[in-house]
Amino acid sequence: MSSFPHADAARDPASLASDPPRWARGIRVIDCFNEALLVLLALALGLLALLAFAQVIARYLIGAPLTWSEEVVRYALIWSVFLGVGIGVRKGMLVSVEVVNAALPAPLARLLTWASLAISAAFWSILATYGCIILGNVEGMRSGALEIPMTYVYSAIPFGSALALINTLAVAVSPPRGAAEVLVD
Repeated sequence: MSSFPHADAARDPASLASDPPRWARGIRVIDCFNEALLVLLALALGLLALLAFAQVIARYLIGAPLTWSEEVVRYALIWSVFLGVGIGVRKGMLVSVEVVNAALPAPLARLLTWASLAISAAFWSILATYGCIILGNVEGMRSGALEIPMTYVYSAIPFGSALALINTLAVAVSPPRGAAEVLVD
């Protein structure tokens, strides 16, 4: 008997059958990260709505607009979109042609799904690569009102694209509910 409790269980074929595959733990980590990010994005969007409302109040009721709020809202919305797209990919919420997929025979539908995932992964990879190039081009620039480095703003492109790529790969390994029948058939 080993001093490590999992060592004997690893040798037992029955326990191996009940253990999830290694990739399943990675998928759970991705899904937990996505859920935490979704909560953060929901809170941030709520705060942005309040900030936009405060801007309207300041501009039209007080007559003294906030000089920085429009820029904060704009840049935060850019970040929200790029962070949220990965969650949309993972949950199967992006535009897809389900009617075409449903009309095709199962093998052809599977091929279409895998082709779509491959094209999506290539797109996110290219976008992340060019996003990094853009970061080099805006280095040294600062925003108008806040004077923050524009690399902070443009970092949303490679970061969000990388998250979307990770989620696209997660969909390939573990499709969201509703899309599973196409990949599993």
